[in-house]
Amino acid sequence: MLKIPYLCTPLNRKLMRVKHPYIIPFIGLKLGTHTFEFELGDAFFADFEYSEITNADFHVLVTLEKKTTMMEVSMELSGEMQWPCDRCGETVQIPILGTDHLVIQHGDHTEDSEDEIWIFGPQEFQIDIRQRLFELAHLSLPARRTHDDGDCNEEVMSKMSELEASDDSDSKWIALKNMKLENPSDQLEEDEDWEEDDE
Repeated sequence: MLKIPYLCTPLNRKLMRVKHPYIIPFIGLKLGTHTFEFELGDAFFADFEYSEITNADFHVLVTLEKKTTMMEVSMELSGEMQWPCDRCGETVQIPILGTDHLVIQHGDHTEDSEDEIWIFGPQEFQIDIRQRLFELAHLSLPARRTHDDGDCNEEVMSKMSELEASDDSDSKWIALKNMKLENPSDQLEEDEDWEEDDE
């Protein structure tokens, strides 16, 4: 079940609700550390055009330290998502962990800054972290998404082993070398003595 996004401050046990989720209103917050929690599910990622994430259930803990001239924001993402295994194609539950950190400095005007530093003018009163959460989730995805060793579909893995064993290694090597040749007429013939041409 998709949880409703919310903000809370466990430090003082008060529940903070905002008009739009994933936005932190910092005006009125006292100097010091404030903690917020967010839930990211399919509804969140559906709002982005190029999202790779589906069937996800992420929890994000955001810590905001408000100082006189700046704020520091730290994010800790954890959760799971479902994805086809890179080896067998069966669905696998993948644990996801990630962290992010940014500094918000107060200035005369708001300006585009480096990824780790934002500049807020005096008219700003809230922090919109939707894009930041989206990027954190995607950057936290592992490059290889597979079952643990031994947990892949045995039937699929057995079939793949049979196909690999039936391949002729010399034929594959000839095909690979032919792909590198610019002139098709120079393609190597599948002959047992083809290696002698290189001598």
